[in-house]
Amino acid sequence: MAPSRTGWTVAVLCGLALSGVEAVPSSTLVDPESTFFSTNLIAYSSELNIDQSDGDLWPTTWADDDNVYTANGDGLGFSTDQADFADCTVSRISGTPETGLSGVRLAAGDALGPIWVNGSYNRKPTGIVAVDGDGDGKDELYLVVQMLNNGTGDVAFNDVPAASILRSTDYGVTWTSTEAPMFTNYVFTTVFFLDFGKSNFQATVLGSDDSKYVYAYGLDNNWRDSVDGSVPDPQSVYLARAPISSIQDISTWEFFSGTAISPAWSSDIAFRQPVLHDTRRVYPGGETVDGFSVISQGSVVYNAPLNRYLYTSWTDYTFEFYEAPQPWGPFTLFAWKDFGVTPWFGLNTTTPKNGGYATTIPSKFISENGTKMWVQSNWFVGAAANSDWNYCFSLRSLEVTKYSPSTPENQPSSTNLAMIDGTVPICKTAHYGHLSYLNDGSTLSEDSWDGSLKDHDRWGYTWPIEYNMNRIVYTTGDSFSDGGWFASNLTVQIRHGFIWEDVTGLAVSPEYPYDSSAVPNKEYTFTFDNAAGDGIQIIGVPGGSWTFTSIGELSVYLNS
Repeated sequence: MAPSRTGWTVAVLCGLALSGVEAVPSSTLVDPESTFFSTNLIAYSSELNIDQSDGDLWPTTWADDDNVYTANGDGLGFSTDQADFADCTVSRISGTPETGLSGVRLAAGDALGPIWVNGSYNRKPTGIVAVDGDGDGKDELYLVVQMLNNGTGDVAFNDVPAASILRSTDYGVTWTSTEAPMFTNYVFTTVFFLDFGKSNFQATVLGSDDSKYVYAYGLDNNWRDSVDGSVPDPQSVYLARAPISSIQDISTWEFFSGTAISPAWSSDIAFRQPVLHDTRRVYPGGETVDGFSVISQGSVVYNAPLNRYLYTSWTDYTFEFYEAPQPWGPFTLFAWKDFGVTPWFGLNTTTPKNGGYATTIPSKFISENGTKMWVQSNWFVGAAANSDWNYCFSLRSLEVTKYSPSTPENQPSSTNLAMIDGTVPICKTAHYGHLSYLNDGSTLSEDSWDGSLKDHDRWGYTWPIEYNMNRIVYTTGDSFSDGGWFASNLTVQIRHGFIWEDVTGLAVSPEYPYDSSAVPNKEYTFTFDNAAGDGIQIIGVPGGSWTFTSIGELSVYLNS
């Protein structure tokens, strides 16, 4: 009898079978289009939670007093008193992930500003910036608060008709609001500031004139896919700027309206042009018939050591990260992380794996060389699988390497290239978040079950530099009654110049059977003509009723 996937997955699958719910169709594999980074590695789960915090969203800014200021939605912030629950709370965070983080609650609810829209709406924070706009030698804080539908059922969280900006001159203790909402009629109502580092200082990279502004990105209609379809899903990201001395005065704002030789700006919001337009959808046929749109409330941070602007977006099941050379783009996808359908695993389990929403990268926590960052994101109790969840200030690591052309290297025939420093495993998704199983020297099994019906599946590696290769050894993982093997068209591809191409002269020993007899723990050696590249993968059509594959190990060699 084939073993079953352990833990909550079995219960989920049995529940699906008994209730008649079908698997979610999945789109094809997504290959990022950016050529700036050669590798990226995002942790499969949250790694550092500030346990005394409570809430979600958490946009951040780094002020001149060296503290991080943030705001959360629907929670206590950094309080343990349940009476302190509020729709929006402002807090101060001290420390770093390496030295330890702690927070203090500063203000919340009506003390921040009014709710501008009648009916079932409340305040949600979307962006915050620290800058000395009045020239008194210390930063003020500016917090964007949107009016988000907080009704029950299908309408909850599905439209944003208005937003405005609040101001604090005492580092978040007291706040003043505008007399009316600055953004209305569902236009530019999800706003997050471009994070230019401590006290907005790195805006100087734009030149003396352009550094006198704060820059802000906006979405129309909703903060993410509107599941109920009450408003159009956001598919474009827009850019605006405001003088640092008049951030609350909408009449002084200018909106990006295109580029010729240099960016153009218009005081009329109707003339704005998107800096990013992405119509892709993921996981169609599930909660939404056409799938989730990929543009959502996140953050744009300037990574100064790499001189790059990073926009972090998400869907219910994926991270969608983009990079650009300028604030106005062009933005291209550089990382796509697929966590599979919920429920997920929390940090108190042996196999933590979870995605999240409202993805942000705090500028204070970027490493000196820019290659390591921390992503803040949240997931909630409804997405948990008998475990904890990170409805709190929560971080996970993101590591990147900048692409640089290289001359292919040869290694001794005994060298397993999968074990070389800098190797980054890749896949469609890892069910238990154990990508390290591909090259840990053991045959512990990982699989790609993600609750969807996939037309392709992959396992492989990318590297910062190119290597010569002509042999891989694929050890299959566990066997399951509903999948674990490739059903057809299994081949090997090499990445060169960011393009994946089939190898030539491919042979496999023993012959791969394309059925359940391919598993468990069977070893298949693929040989091919010498090829050079900075990535390699096995790719094919997954088998079984749940269309997934398993893996125990993937080794890569250059025969002498």
